[in-house]
Amino acid sequence: MWASLVGSLATIIPFSDHAQAGEQTWAGSGDGEIWAGVQTGSPESAGTWNGVVCSWTVETAYDSSFGSGSTAPITMEIDGIEYVLYTRTCGSSWSSVWVPQISEAQLAQQASALVRASIPPPRLQMAPNPNSAVVLVSTWFWADSTWWRPVSATAWIPTPDGVIWATATATPSTITFATEDSVVKSAITESVTCAGPGPDWNLGWGDDLDSPCSYEYQHASTAHPSGRFDARVSVAWSIEWTSSSGAGGSLPSWTSTTSMSVRVQELHALVR
Repeated sequence: MWASLVGSLATIIPFSDHAQAGEQTWAGSGDGEIWAGVQTGSPESAGTWNGVVCSWTVETAYDSSFGSGSTAPITMEIDGIEYVLYTRTCGSSWSSVWVPQISEAQLAQQASALVRASIPPPRLQMAPNPNSAVVLVSTWFWADSTWWRPVSATAWIPTPDGVIWATATATPSTITFATEDSVVKSAITESVTCAGPGPDWNLGWGDDLDSPCSYEYQHASTAHPSGRFDARVSVAWSIEWTSSSGAGGSLPSWTSTTSMSVRVQELHALVR
């Protein structure tokens, strides 16, 4: 019986960077079904399932009807991760659960992958707007306040000793605006980086106030083949993790980007 169960789970898809926030990476549901892998979202209470206290039994290849077989736990390996098979009994319901033998730090890596997949492209505002930039006039840019916020995700596994979880949180830190600014060379070569989301431009401030998040075009884009300059906005994110045991730390940072184009004009004035 257990051999067939192991075989049927050989096609379980392990967690990957393509997982989206809110996905659950276990398989199966209900009485007697097989559950496997890391789960995401809000973890269940330790030692319970839907509010019912649960007990756990490790499964072995021993067959009580014949009185023979191995007493070693039933295990399998997927992508280098070992799984141990348990039966979890919660009141009158039971499920077979493949519990991955991974650490909180490994869970944090999976939570981080979820976070990276959940970060939306940068949402930038500009003044003047991208259709009306002007040569030698500072173009302000800043992140939409509804977008500039931390993004978190939690990965967890149910175990006989309770739920183990890790939460990764990505926090935006800097914006880089990179653009073309040449009628001779078509390439993104100019850039400016600022810390934080940048101050919102206010009409009442006029043209005299400077912003650390601004770029001053030196050329008009009218001579460019497309009539516009290509630009790229990049936001750097720092990622930290915490866990059910209190362990935590830093994870590799992440950069989200989006592309845009800017029309840059020249203003001409008649002097008498």
